[in-house]
Amino acid sequence: MDSTLASRHLLAESYLRAAQYDRAIALFEDLLARSPGNSFVADRLREAYEAVKRYDDAIALLDARLAGPESRTVLLAERARLTWLKGDEAGAHADWDRALAAEPGQPGAFLAVYRSLLQVRLFDRAIEVLESGRTSLGNPELFRTDLAQLYGLAGRYGDAMAEYLSLLDQGDHQLAFVRNRLQTLLEQPEAIDAAISAAERSVRAKPLGRANRELLAWLYLEADRFGDALDAFRALDRLERQEGVMLQAFALQAMDSGAFGAALDAFGEVIQRYPDAPSAADSRYGLGTLYERRASGRTDSTRSSDFVLAVEAYSAFAGLHPGHPSIADALYRAARIRLDELGQLDAAESMLAHVAQRFPGTPAADASAFDLGRLDLARGRLAAARVHFTRLADRLRSGELAEAARLELAQLHFYRGEFDAAKAIAESMKENTAADVSNDAIALKVLLVEARGPDSLDSALRGYARALLLERQRKAPEALSTLDSLLAALPEHALADDVTYRRAALLDQVGRPADAVAALLEFPLVYPKSPLADRALDRAADLQADRLGDAQGAVETLSRLLSEYPGSLLAAEARNRLRRLRGDAL
Repeated sequence: MDSTLASRHLLAESYLRAAQYDRAIALFEDLLARSPGNSFVADRLREAYEAVKRYDDAIALLDARLAGPESRTVLLAERARLTWLKGDEAGAHADWDRALAAEPGQPGAFLAVYRSLLQVRLFDRAIEVLESGRTSLGNPELFRTDLAQLYGLAGRYGDAMAEYLSLLDQGDHQLAFVRNRLQTLLEQPEAIDAAISAAERSVRAKPLGRANRELLAWLYLEADRFGDALDAFRALDRLERQEGVMLQAFALQAMDSGAFGAALDAFGEVIQRYPDAPSAADSRYGLGTLYERRASGRTDSTRSSDFVLAVEAYSAFAGLHPGHPSIADALYRAARIRLDELGQLDAAESMLAHVAQRFPGTPAADASAFDLGRLDLARGRLAAARVHFTRLADRLRSGELAEAARLELAQLHFYRGEFDAAKAIAESMKENTAADVSNDAIALKVLLVEARGPDSLDSALRGYARALLLERQRKAPEALSTLDSLLAALPEHALADDVTYRRAALLDQVGRPADAVAALLEFPLVYPKSPLADRALDRAADLQADRLGDAQGAVETLSRLLSEYPGSLLAAEARNRLRRLRGDAL
C-alpha cells in the first residue's frame, strides 16, 4: 500500500473511531475497490455498514468472499448473525446450519457458530450447537467452559455446575479457575442454591475428592451458611490430616464476616482436639481477637464482658505460648483493652511497661510507650507523659505513631495554656500522615487561630483547655461543670459551638444520653453555620440508635442530616445507616 492509500486508510480508521460512519464508508469503499482482495479493509467496511444498519451491503461483502479461500464456516456464521440483525430469523438459522455443514467433524465449526449465536444472545440455540458437537464428535469433554457459561446465561444453574464440577476431575489445579468463573454466576440469587445442591451431590459421589469439598465449603461461605461451612471445613481438615489448620482458617473467615458464633465453635474445636498443635496457639490468639471484635460492635451490657473475655484469652495465649511471634501483640492488646475499655489503669500500666521493656523495637513496644504516655496524662502526670511522647517522636522520627506522639505534645502544651508552643508543633506536623492524626492537628491549629481572646489572657480558651484535660483524665463531671460555666460566661464567644458540642459528649459520659441527644438535635438550630452541625446530627443518631434504642428517632435524625446538609462528608455513610435502620436492602 503506497503512502497515499495508507494515509486514506488511517483517515478512514479515524472516522470509524469517531462514529463518522458515512465518511468512513466512502473511504473504505474506495480502498476496497482499489484492493478487492484486502480482507482487513472488507472487515472494517462491514463494521461501518453494520453501524448504520446497512445489513444487505454488509452481507454482500461476505457473499463476495465466500468463493475465496477463507473459512466458509466463519463467513457463514457471520452472515447468519447479520441476517438475524436484519430481521430475517429463518434465513439466519439456515445460514448457521450451512456453517455447521461447511466443515463437518471439526470442533472449530461448532465454536464459530456458537460464538456467532452468543453475540445475538441466542443462548438456547448455542447450547444445542455445542451439545450436538459433543455427540457428533463423540467427545463429552469438549466445550466444558463454553457450555458452563452458556448454561449460566440461560439460567440452567445446575447444568452449569455440572460442567464446572467435571472440570475439577481434571485436577485440583482447576479449583481456582472454577471459583473465579462462579463468582459471576453467583451474583444471581437463584444460582447459589443450585450450585450448592450440585456440589453436595458431587461430594456424596466422591467423598475423598479434596477439590469438590473445598468448592462446597467455599459455596457455603458465599451463602453465609456458616454452620454448614464449619462442617465442610471440619471434614476437609480430617481428610487432609491438617490438625486444625483448615478449621482455624475457617474461623478467621467467619470472624471477618461477623459470624462470631461459628468462629468461636471452630476455634474451640481446634483447641480441644489439637491442644499441642501450632493451630491451637493461633486459635487461642484468635479467640482474643474474636472477643475484642465482638465487643467493639456491641453497645449493651455484654460489651464489657466480651472485653474481659478478650483479656483472658490474650493472657492465656501468652502464658501457654511464650515463644510465639504474636505474644507482644497479644499482651499489648490486653493492656490496651484494660486501659481504654475496662478502666483498669494499674493493671494496664504494669502490662504496658512489661511489653515496652521486654520487646524493645517492636511495634507493640512502641505502641505501649505511646499508651504509657496517655496513661500518665490520664493520671495527671503531665511531665512524665511529655517524656514518653518526646522520646517516642525523637526515636521514630516519621510515621503515624511519631506524628501521633507530636500531636500529644501539642495538646499537652494546649492543656497547660502554652498556646504558641502548641501551635508551633501542630504547624510542623505533616498532613495526611494518618487521617485521624492529621485532622486532629488541623482542628487544633484552627482552634488556636480562631478562639484566642477576648482578653489578653485568653481566658475562654484556657477554660476550654482545662475542660478537655479533665475529660482526658476521666473526670467527666468536673469537665461538664467547667464547660457549663464557660458557656454561661461567654455565650457569644467563637468557642461557643465547640463548647456546646463537647458538652453533649460529656452528658453521655455522665449517664445522661437523652440530654445529650436533645443538645445535639438543637445544635444546628443554634449554630447553623458551624462546621460541627452535621457531626452533631450524626452523633445524635448514633446515640438514639445505640444508647436509647430509638431506631425511628435515628431514622428521622439521619434524614434531617441528609436534607439539611446534602454536601456533608458524612452523607454517604448516613445513607447506608439509614437503609440499615429501615431494613432496606443495601
